[in-house]
This record gives sequence, C-alpha cells and structure tokens, in this order.
Amino acid sequence: MLDRGVDRVPVSRPGPVTRFLTALVRLILPVIALCAVFLLSFHLRDVPVPELHALRDIDPLLDPSGWINWSFLVFPLLFFVLNLSSRRYGAALTLTAALLTWIALGGGIFWAMREGFIADFEQEIAPYAVAASFAGAVAVAQLVNILLFDWLRGIPWWKAPFFAAFVGGLVFAVVFNTRPAMVWDAELGGRIAVEAAIHFTWALGQLLPTALLRRTIRPLPGFGGA
Repeated sequence: MLDRGVDRVPVSRPGPVTRFLTALVRLILPVIALCAVFLLSFHLRDVPVPELHALRDIDPLLDPSGWINWSFLVFPLLFFVLNLSSRRYGAALTLTAALLTWIALGGGIFWAMREGFIADFEQEIAPYAVAASFAGAVAVAQLVNILLFDWLRGIPWWKAPFFAAFVGGLVFAVVFNTRPAMVWDAELGGRIAVEAAIHFTWALGQLLPTALLRRTIRPLPGFGGA
C-alpha cells in the first residue's frame, strides 16, 4: 500500500560488537548455574543415600548400596538448567553455555593443579579414564537434551522439558555405564535401571518448578513454544 509520502525512519540494527556483548551477558547466569551443578554434584560424591538401599528388597539386581550417593541425585539438575536456558535463549546460546562451562571447569582444575590445591588429579578428582568417560557421556547427554528440547518445544508445553530431561539423563546413564572398563552383566543392567528411574523421577518432578517459572522466564522473540 502507498505510504502517502510519509518518510519511514530506518530501523537501526545492533552491530556485531553489541550482539557479542549481549550474548556474553546472557551467558553469565547459565554458565554459573551449570558450574554450580557440577561442583555440587562433585561435593556430594561421598555422601551415601541409605534410603535407596531398600530397592534390593524389590530385586537384588537393583541394590544400589555399592555405588549410589547424593551426586547421582543432584546431577539431573543439569538438565533442568539446560531446559530453562533453552526456553529463554534457544539452542545455539545454550550449547555455547555448555561449552563455556567445560572451559571454565577445565581452566579451574588446571589452575588448582598449578597452584598446588590439587596434588594428584587421579586421587582427588578421578582416574583419567573415568574422568574422560564422564566428560564424554555428559557432553553427549547435553547435546541430546538441548537438541531434543529445541525440537519438541511447543504445545503442550511440558513435552519439551520432560522428554529433554529424561532422554538426556538416560543417554548419560547408558553411555557412561557401558564404557569399555565396565563388565556388561545383569548387575550393570540393574544399575542403569536405577539411574534411569532417578532421571525419570527428576524429569517428572522438574515440571512443577518449570510451570511456576514460565511467567518469569519467557522465550525471547523468535523462540516460541515451551
């Protein structure tokens, strides 16, 4: 249609520096939250969960008394944080946040070893093979979580956060526990089943805080859906 001779004011678009600084500011909170989940999980790695030992009464293969600790119970918080970040900022920025988190953690460990706060990585953190398997399994699980959330976001709103958290957690449990050093037997199957149940419970439970935060954490323009 004709604009009747009215001059239109061109819309100024932010330059590359402005876009970079904006993305950097947006990354701060997700990276801090992801680092906090990793550090909390590591801190609780030696705290047992005797309440879950009752699972052996259901089936001896489900007995988690030899390996379960609070680290396994708080670790699924990782996928809750990723879901909120994906909802707000989309897949690209959330993937960047996950990458920066690994860089920050790796840099922190390197600094701590150089300054003498960590004398022996294998004694104070984990054997190198286990650490590498853990990092690889988490990285794959994060990628699955982020891409699945981006694919499923929409109506109904709960599909993306639920399936992204559950499938991401399940992928981690399977990839980490089927590394070459593990013995593939019925006991390993029971362990994966227990971890899968933990991630399913978390995926279901995190729908409540997700629902409560939907009004506060709204998707930016261009990211509709969940």
